[in-house]
Amino acid sequence: MDCSTETMSSRLLKRSQCTDDAEAVMKRIDTYYQATEPMIAYYEKKTQLCKTNAEGTPEEVFLQSSIFHKN
Repeated sequence: MDCSTETMSSRLLKRSQCTDDAEAVMKRIDTYYQATEPMIAYYEKKTQLCKTNAEGTPEEVFLQSSIFHKN
């Protein structure tokens, strides 16, 4: 799933039910990028990475991602 930092932080803040502030969410997102960027780069090089644009509504993202998982 691929989306902007702004989209990610907005969704996390909505989900957190006021337990996290914006600074804590941004720290979580930074940790996520540090952990996943090397892995993403590795699979992009091998052309084994399938990205889904996750900027839309949950329904739009689900429909887009389900295209890649049809048998």
